[in-house]
Amino acid sequence: MYTVILGYFIYSIRNSLSGAIPDDFLKSIREEDPSVEVVVDLSDNFITDLSSSLTTFTNMNLVLVDSDITSPAPEELCDTDHTGWTAGMVGQVRDGGALNACNAILCPPGSYNKDGRLSVTRGCDVCTSCTTFGCTSCIDETLTNGNKVCEILNELFTKTSGRAWYNNDNWLVVGKDICEY
Repeated sequence: MYTVILGYFIYSIRNSLSGAIPDDFLKSIREEDPSVEVVVDLSDNFITDLSSSLTTFTNMNLVLVDSDITSPAPEELCDTDHTGWTAGMVGQVRDGGALNACNAILCPPGSYNKDGRLSVTRGCDVCTSCTTFGCTSCIDETLTNGNKVCEILNELFTKTSGRAWYNNDNWLVVGKDICEY
């Protein structure tokens, strides 16, 4: 017996996409079958906001980690009609009684997770240096506090889109010395 999974897979990682996701994003798929599985990975871009038109989809895995999201996911994405979002994590979090099922889409500002969102094995950990949704790393403030070199290098990384650099190993990684950047 074979199982055939039909769906749409869109990967546009590190393409310097910027601004809000437009309301007509994936319009033809929404109109055809909003329950079909859709995987969209827009990680490491400069996306700032999610479109409320995404609420039409009931089975989407939208990956937006490290994409400068400044507004929360529309609450409708985290309700009982969207339990299939992020490979079912929204439903699992909701069923588990978590305070905010939207954390399964993106960790909120002030927190991070290596996946940029709550996972089965790990929640969103506190990190005051994360100012956007979906952070995957946290600046170790004990290293940078009072250390001007670290502060300058971390600001350089942030202001020059360091996530898109060809070699950005160990930048902003907790516990890494600046000599390991």
